[in-house]
Amino acid sequence: MVEIRVTDDSVDPTGATLIEGMPGVGLVGKIATDHVIDSREMTEFASVSGEGIPPVTVFDGSERDVNSPIRLYVDDDEELIALRSDVPVHVMDAPLFTERLTEWIVEHDVLPIYLGGLPAERGADEVPSIEGIGVGEGQDRLDEASVSPPDDSGMISGPPGALLSEAADEGVDAVGLMVDTDPRFPDPQGAHALITQGINPVAGVEVETERLLEEAEQIMERRKELAKQMQQADQHKSSQVSRTGMYQ
Repeated sequence: MVEIRVTDDSVDPTGATLIEGMPGVGLVGKIATDHVIDSREMTEFASVSGEGIPPVTVFDGSERDVNSPIRLYVDDDEELIALRSDVPVHVMDAPLFTERLTEWIVEHDVLPIYLGGLPAERGADEVPSIEGIGVGEGQDRLDEASVSPPDDSGMISGPPGALLSEAADEGVDAVGLMVDTDPRFPDPQGAHALITQGINPVAGVEVETERLLEEAEQIMERRKELAKQMQQADQHKSSQVSRTGMYQ
């Protein structure tokens, strides 16, 4: 059994848009969702627990509260909901999570936006573009937001793939947004693209991303330094092989 436990009965999520930010490739979905929550000063109103969800407790700095690893947040206008997850959920082990969240979405007439990263090589300074797929009226929302369809065929795995599959099976309107990302590093630049090119126009909100761009620059500098260290290590290994005349 999976339970969505409401902790603030005053919240009415009916007709809102939901963004799902569970950990995945490049952490783009989680980074984007966490940024939206912080930027819009959203407040927690529900938690998710049950079968397939890791039984862990999370806590925030300077606070003594004990929190569930998966929580739902809402903005002041009750127009935007965000699902924040501090743990990965393996959908093969948690089908009830997918089913229960979809049931809750139907109960409250919510439009879900599922976020995912596509493993790909991307230049450090290259601004990624996003692609979108949809179920039912989700396709119309993508057209209205001028989000392009995928260039090639492919497959979405993990929570976004399972949730979109459940939406298709149950005839539930849904949107899936994807962005190219390097799976080796957290990707705030990809999260920035998801927000500015997808979440903002599809959900009809305005979320600033200046801080994400600053984080992207910092991460790119660390990536360059890591690449330099790896290159030096490779050169050192090659010189050793050359001197000994041995091959591995």
